[in-house]
Amino acid sequence: MPLELIVAISKNGIIGKKNEIPWYIPEDLQRFKKITQGTKVIMGRKTYDSLPNKPLKNRTNIVITKEPEKYAGLASENVIYGSVSDIFTILSTIHKDERICIIGGCEIYSLFWKYCSIFHITIVDEIIEGDVQFPYSIEEIENTHTLQEKSEIQFSRNNHTPYYYSTYVANSEPMRISSMRFSIEDAVS
Repeated sequence: MPLELIVAISKNGIIGKKNEIPWYIPEDLQRFKKITQGTKVIMGRKTYDSLPNKPLKNRTNIVITKEPEKYAGLASENVIYGSVSDIFTILSTIHKDERICIIGGCEIYSLFWKYCSIFHITIVDEIIEGDVQFPYSIEEIENTHTLQEKSEIQFSRNNHTPYYYSTYVANSEPMRISSMRFSIEDAVS
């Protein structure tokens, strides 16, 4: 099952401020929808809570939380709650050809980034204030992935915010999910 990571990052690495995206670029939201539509999306509980319209439609929302039992009554056909250690069971139910998109936040990106074969990155070409930073630099991504595509700088029709898209593809086969057990046990303890 191919894992893809999708993120929008400011020039200085910011991805969030007070559990919100600190910019509004409708074109990027449309790109996010196009890339993730019909996939399984994995996110943390805070990211899920920050969504204005939840669950994300036409996607299976997999929400990782430290307290899955607290959300058991909210689970549905399109929303699955689980702990980090539940991820093996959840992923074992997914067909190997189905696409899975890692959509945040910071802790989830940290857990999954080395298992992702594709990175879809929007760079907001401004210095932005925020309180959540993407855990890796573009230079670190370029150590394991190759830039496949980069758009020209564009300006949001809403507020003229400059941004561009980059797509990176893994240089070699990413780590297998089955090797994740050790990493997750370290992250949880």
